[in-house]
Amino acid sequence: MIRGLIEGFYGPPWTHEERLDLIRFCAVEGLDTWVHAPKDDPYHRQRWREPYPDPEAEQLAELAAEARRVGVRFVYAIAPGLSIDYASEADFEALAAKREHVRALGAVEVQLLWDDIEPTPESGRLQSEVSNRFAGGAPLVICPIGYAGTGDSAYRRSMSDALDAQVVVYWTGPEVVSLAIAREELDAAVGRFGDHELLIWDNYPVNDFAPETLFLGPLRGRDPRLWDGRVAGLVANGMLQAVPNKLPLATVADYLRDPVAYDPVVAFERALATYGLEVLDALGPSRVSDTKVSDTSALVDALALGVDRAAAASLLRPFV
Repeated sequence: MIRGLIEGFYGPPWTHEERLDLIRFCAVEGLDTWVHAPKDDPYHRQRWREPYPDPEAEQLAELAAEARRVGVRFVYAIAPGLSIDYASEADFEALAAKREHVRALGAVEVQLLWDDIEPTPESGRLQSEVSNRFAGGAPLVICPIGYAGTGDSAYRRSMSDALDAQVVVYWTGPEVVSLAIAREELDAAVGRFGDHELLIWDNYPVNDFAPETLFLGPLRGRDPRLWDGRVAGLVANGMLQAVPNKLPLATVADYLRDPVAYDPVVAFERALATYGLEVLDALGPSRVSDTKVSDTSALVDALALGVDRAAAASLLRPFV
């Protein structure tokens, strides 16, 4: 089972030092996969055809080397959907060349993301054809345009009919940002994608849709029965604020270690004991909060819908 972290948000990407720190965090917490997919990295999406210039390439190579050193798989994702001509041989050659470029820098796997573009009647089939050729019969993870929900669509039908069996499909759950994901919803989504195995792209604790709101509480609402279904694993999409991620992501790691025994309050107590001081320091000054909590369970409830930095510091301080 894949247990991972994806830098897949819109907004200022993490710094190089923040990435190195979070790769080490992943290793400590048993998150075995790092997916490099920041939407505002120009060479990931807007300028996908171009190789990284030397300074950025050196940093990417350092990240891959550090991941290898600590036992984390460094995965690169490329998102050509904004401008690719599906019928262009030159564009496919550029896509293949970019894969070799990032492999040479140390990426152990390259994923193909088609998300967040407008579909056309032919998108599903055309993206499947490019994906199949890109895979070349080997395993591949892709992100479709319709990556959330369990409904039927012409896009999903055309993609599932054309996509090779070994291709794994990203899915975010019943919603783009899912409060809960049940086994029945997973099974329905698998059916919509022609029985392809799904990889959960969990949009928790990501906050690019509300950058000043921090989601610091534990992961909740993930059915332990998911792992008896057609699911390859889960990668959690992080917040823009690097260090505060450690509180929720530590609980994601606990859930993935033992989904059946997972207790969000117990997991959060461990995360607080391990990373609370570091997160509190990163949050900065607190303010007097109108919300008073007496125990960890109440703190979890207070954090559930997100809070700003000052309120977060005020709420966490008595527990750290």
